[in-house]
Amino acid sequence: MPRPYVYVNMAMTADGKITSATREYPRFTSEHDRAHMDRLRAEADALLIGGRTVRADDPSWQIRTDAMRERRRELGKPPGLLRVLVTASARVDGSSRFFDPVEAERVVATVEEAPAERLAALAASAEIWRLGRGQVELVRLLERLGQRGVGRLLVEGGGELNWALVREDLVDELNVTLAPALLGGRQAPTLLEGDGFPMARQRRLRLEELRREGDEIFCRFTVRR
Repeated sequence: MPRPYVYVNMAMTADGKITSATREYPRFTSEHDRAHMDRLRAEADALLIGGRTVRADDPSWQIRTDAMRERRRELGKPPGLLRVLVTASARVDGSSRFFDPVEAERVVATVEEAPAERLAALAASAEIWRLGRGQVELVRLLERLGQRGVGRLLVEGGGELNWALVREDLVDELNVTLAPALLGGRQAPTLLEGDGFPMARQRRLRLEELRREGDEIFCRFTVRR
């Protein structure tokens, strides 16, 4: 079974930050970016996010507009996306919006040694997949999602999860919204965190689409292989 097509969607400031150094909820994009996110969600089979992002932001998982809900019906997809949370620690709040029982199934992807009491608390609201030790084995996760029928997997961060996927060469497409804002801060997270590549191993991209809406720039890249 082939793995899903993996496409990342992230917004960043003009100086490359996805939030502030204190990791506040990001508030620097416009309605144009929210509409763009809604369209990408409408086209996805599942949505993948990291535990740190859920703890910091507790984002909404819904498709917001009637037009995009109709788009989803036209594509023959169920009303809600499969929600997948990656967390080695299983340190997530069971009352977060990830666990809202609205038109969607939920998966918590974690590791063998994740605390049993935390997983027991989450198992009432989500499937628990133990995939690897120390860190979630993303190749196995994608294989299992492919077996589940996921053809298009949308990733919404954060930077550590994005980096782990890029490091394993599992990202096919990158959507970046460049917002007209500056945050600065050497501790402020960027689109890719982790250890990074040396220059000789950089990943190269192909620009497939570039457009401007208001003061924001929307870029769509595919990964060169």
